[in-house]
Amino acid sequence: MTQPGAAGGLLAGLAPEDRPREKLVARGAEALTDEELVAILLGTGRAGAGVLETAREVLRGGGLRGLLARSERGRVRELARGIGVAKACRIAAAAELARRLARAEVAERPLIDAPEAAGAYLAATLAAELREVMGGLLLDAKNRLIHDAVVFRGGVTSASVQPGPLLRIAVLEGAAALVLYHNHPSGDPTPSPEDRATTARFVAAGDAVGVPVRDHVVVGRGCWFSFRREGLM
Repeated sequence: MTQPGAAGGLLAGLAPEDRPREKLVARGAEALTDEELVAILLGTGRAGAGVLETAREVLRGGGLRGLLARSERGRVRELARGIGVAKACRIAAAAELARRLARAEVAERPLIDAPEAAGAYLAATLAAELREVMGGLLLDAKNRLIHDAVVFRGGVTSASVQPGPLLRIAVLEGAAALVLYHNHPSGDPTPSPEDRATTARFVAAGDAVGVPVRDHVVVGRGCWFSFRREGLM
């Protein structure tokens, strides 16, 4: 006989494909709600409550942020009062893994705080490109790289490039600023009049949406040109 709190009995009313564990296997963890993810960590419910109901109670009053706060040092016992020590420890361990991963990702992200840093990064990443590429280095508030967003590749002249696609990505990614870039496959990074006009267009558009364009770096073969370093913006 299934005991109250056991996973099988408490999920018996759900179709197999809607049960958290089966849903994760079939569709991936990103398909699960916060409640379902917490339910998997819990494993079972508590006496008189199913695992999904227990997960809802755990998340009540603060959601994931509140749960993470209660999983920190000195507060695990507080969390355990509602769900038991074993379940509280599983949640605390998962939360600490997430915190360590976040710290590692921040530490690994390049710091793009000067033209030299942007130029070195782009000279390396674009070294093998035979076509013209244009994109932006999206930066956080501390000038660390969030995302290297390529928006145009080959067959597009600088004069025809519009800021919209890149700035849309920057806003969605929560970028605090960006460094515009493109390469000259000919090898000479000297900006053309069209490059200068493109820079002005992107700077104006970035200011309008609150994502300032800090620099425009043109990459040649083993060399690069920075509008900011040359005092052109």
